[in-house]
Amino acid sequence: MPLQKLQDLVIYRDEAWYSTFPSLITREDGTVLCAFRRAPDRRRWGGGVAHADPNSWCMAVSSSDNGRRFAPEPTVVFANPVAGNQDPCLFLLRDGTILCSTFSWMLLPADRAGEPNVLHAGMGWAMCNVGCSLVRSGDGGQTWSGPYGFDAPPPGAPPQRLSNVPNRGACRGKMTQLPDGRVLWPLYSFSGPGEPAESCVYASDDGGTTWRFQSEIARHESIEFNETSLQLCPSGKIVAWMRTANLDGYLALAHSTDGGETWSAWRQTSVWGHPFTSCNIPDGRVVLIYGYRREPFGVRVKLLDPECGDVEDAEELVLRTDGGNYDLGYPWVTPLADGNVLCAYYINHDDGTRYIAGSIVAVR
Repeated sequence: MPLQKLQDLVIYRDEAWYSTFPSLITREDGTVLCAFRRAPDRRRWGGGVAHADPNSWCMAVSSSDNGRRFAPEPTVVFANPVAGNQDPCLFLLRDGTILCSTFSWMLLPADRAGEPNVLHAGMGWAMCNVGCSLVRSGDGGQTWSGPYGFDAPPPGAPPQRLSNVPNRGACRGKMTQLPDGRVLWPLYSFSGPGEPAESCVYASDDGGTTWRFQSEIARHESIEFNETSLQLCPSGKIVAWMRTANLDGYLALAHSTDGGETWSAWRQTSVWGHPFTSCNIPDGRVVLIYGYRREPFGVRVKLLDPECGDVEDAEELVLRTDGGNYDLGYPWVTPLADGNVLCAYYINHDDGTRYIAGSIVAVR
């Protein structure tokens, strides 16, 4: 098999914290940065754990030895002063600038639950999505500027897409940068109350400080498309890996051959899991990774050809099957300086502490 797991490791674990949703980049000097979302493990005070928490922050740890050991204490990437952050997603621009996208949940009075665009988040909370934003670092993740979001269009300009959703929705997935420098950011949001989520793309011409709506990837009257990652292929084709709902949990994908201006009709694949993301390795092939949130709970990975044409036929490597329940996964993958790849994800055992774990994988 072209993929072989070499070892599992702990990237970050603390019994006091519910640590989830990692992402990875490898800087030019070989340093690996892992960002993740950290919230209190409220079971210590008689509560629970929830994916939406008003006290969740974007944190990061780094490794200088090809992902074998990470700094024990994380640094803060971004903490929204009025809301809880979700799903920090790292992306490294060609000039070395690091972007980290996120979206945020704001706590509301409990009697607001049930209103349009208000989530009942457990523990008696009502929360609303206050939308997507990102921060930027020009010094390798030591300091961050921002947040940057989606400004209102100037007078006379066309209205922004999905303007009825605060700050244009949510995100979980990898951006891509085109040869002309343009950065594409995959988001998902809703056309209106009760409508299924749709996947779309925003674009930046200035390294992530300003953004505009570019295109819709996929929409359906009953199927949801969310948590989308982008993969740029050597031909210039962009593949969109889309998590779905109401499609029995199978991967859907679409592609663009014009820089994300338009997209092919989406299609369902036979690959089960969610969410998905990918990275290139030096020989051009693509590593695709995804969570497996049914028994046996864990994480799986495939090695694809450079154009991602064999996603259904490529052999699947099972990385983990020891998860305690479905509350795990959300993996990310990055190439390492030594030729291997690092896969990061969150996991629990016997419904215990959720922590950020990793697997080193050799590619042949």
